[in-house]
Amino acid sequence: MERALGDRVIASDTELVRAAQAGDLDSFGRLCERYYAAMTAVAYSALRDHQLAEDAAQEAFARALVNLRKLKTPEKFAPWLAQICRNVAIDMRRARRRTSETEGPPIVVDEPPRDSPVEIVRRAIDGLPESMREVLILRYYHERSYEQISAVLGLSKSSINGLLTRAKRKLAKSLRRTGVLEDMP
Repeated sequence: MERALGDRVIASDTELVRAAQAGDLDSFGRLCERYYAAMTAVAYSALRDHQLAEDAAQEAFARALVNLRKLKTPEKFAPWLAQICRNVAIDMRRARRRTSETEGPPIVVDEPPRDSPVEIVRRAIDGLPESMREVLILRYYHERSYEQISAVLGLSKSSINGLLTRAKRKLAKSLRRTGVLEDMP
């Protein structure tokens, strides 16, 4: 279904996927534009490095383009792409670990002091399970709505809400332990 936005006609994801599967690269480009920020967030939740996350998102789109004809349910494009992106990010994380083991410790520039509130919050977020970190980053760092997160991850809005609620509780508990948050109920 297409809908009008001013002078532009906005095609649904399903229509764009079908057109891309038929060889229309412009349609695939529109899908890339729609989902680039979300895929960067998905990759960031695994990699914790913005530049690597952008690389992972681009690689995920490349893999999706190559395998697009294998997608049997075009309406599930976003969750399918998110899973490809997760897999790419995991592969990159493994490769980075192997490289760092052979090269020694990385050189870090302009990192906040270890005990600064920013670094304590970052470590608390890093300590969350990946699924919680993923929805937290999409919701609060990329300001995605529950509907958008649901579409991207293929989860119900109630699942998104539950993950966010548990993530916030775990973060609060962790931040209370470190003294960043005063004791709150």
